[in-house]
Amino acid sequence: MRKYLVFLVFLVLFFPINAICSIYYSAGANYLIPTEKFKDKNKKSLGIKLEVMNKNYCRLWYGLRIDQFNLKKENEISYYKKETLISPVVKYSPFVRDCFDNKFLPYIEGQIILSSISGTDNLSKLGFGGGLGLGLAYNFKCFKKCWMIDAQAIYSAPNFIYRADKRENLKSINCGLSLSVSL
Repeated sequence: MRKYLVFLVFLVLFFPINAICSIYYSAGANYLIPTEKFKDKNKKSLGIKLEVMNKNYCRLWYGLRIDQFNLKKENEISYYKKETLISPVVKYSPFVRDCFDNKFLPYIEGQIILSSISGTDNLSKLGFGGGLGLGLAYNFKCFKKCWMIDAQAIYSAPNFIYRADKRENLKSINCGLSLSVSL
């Protein structure tokens, strides 16, 4: 598993880098809104997001994202405590031709998610799933660096493909705001 993550990070960082502002490092806040059966066990929760994104191509971006949530319990009997998501991400901006400074860039995002979710059920934490979402980014230059502000909403099902037998599919909507910089 570690070999695959190291390989993915290598691809993101070193795959064709010939634009001035191609690799962006991002940090931000996320707001997780549980849906369906998940909302019976947990309340809305804040989290953090870290992302490394190759934006070498104007309309197609790809990278690696890590989300971390300390979940708030809804009831005292059965709930989930912590959710960590590691996701290869692809973002596509079909509505723009020119992606340079001072532009709003709407995009579609897809994720494949490897999750670790701990709960009072003491079942296996491992999950595998995905997510789809929409976002709006704004790029600009400041202090001789390329920057981007990014707002997004993702429908996430981090364990819909694989999860412990007795664990439900934990669907949520993750809304986030982040700031990226190309170093």
